[in-house]
Amino acid sequence: DKTIPSVIIDNFNAVVDSINYLCSLGHERIGFVTGLDDSDVGRNRLAGYLSALRSNGIDEDNDLVFKGDYSFRTGVEAAGYFLSLDRPPTAIMCANDTMAIGALKEVNKTGLSVPDDISVMGFDDIDIASQMTPGLTTISAPVEEIAKHSVNMLNSLIKGIDLDNSHITLPGQLVLRDTCASNKKSKVAAG
Repeated sequence: DKTIPSVIIDNFNAVVDSINYLCSLGHERIGFVTGLDDSDVGRNRLAGYLSALRSNGIDEDNDLVFKGDYSFRTGVEAAGYFLSLDRPPTAIMCANDTMAIGALKEVNKTGLSVPDDISVMGFDDIDIASQMTPGLTTISAPVEEIAKHSVNMLNSLIKGIDLDNSHITLPGQLVLRDTCASNKKSKVAAG
């Protein structure tokens, strides 16, 4: 609802940055596990993925998009699906960390290794992302800055002061940890 003031993360460009990073590592077959397609967040993250593929000269492949719902179970199912393809992706980007953790579990269950055989990336930088082994490469939202802007907006509204900007979009931050590696090491890429 655009009539309500908001402070959000730039989901589109955060995913573009993530896919560009994976491409810089040599990945050309990148699976994407979507969020809910009935939300701006889900649509913007998918649009960022597709845009980044195009800007890196990679053709869109519907087989590399798996409809997710932000659940651990969906991450498990997505990884199983991707790994069953004749040409599986060498990297999987998930629209949230919970699905990425599910994907990691499924990849490990098949006997493959993250990141040696396949890279996995999440989004949100939940607490467990930095605590697990390997640490999850992800996108972090600037939570403190979001809170600061939100409180300032709320104070202005309570005091009856018009907002200079009622919709603030903040950039996400790529957090590099241990679940992404060069495609050159990938057994999946070798087929």
